[in-house]
Amino acid sequence: MPESQPAAPWPQAVAATEDPAVDSLLEALRPLADRPVAGHAAVYAELHDALLAELNNHSAAPSPAPGTAAEQQDKHA
Repeated sequence: MPESQPAAPWPQAVAATEDPAVDSLLEALRPLADRPVAGHAAVYAELHDALLAELNNHSAAPSPAPGTAAEQQDKHA
């Protein structure tokens, strides 16, 4: 039977994403180190749903205003 390896240390800080809404959602990962592994799946599922909802909020953002650089690039493509 292979020898067990020591557990990797739990990250002390959640990496910043430069999106305040996403960063606040990722804070849900902080208490996982103190919870039994059996409870992690529920936290990940909730986080997944919250991140998906946030992504959908970003996708529903209005299109660039007419005359913006993005629109000009689309016309020339």
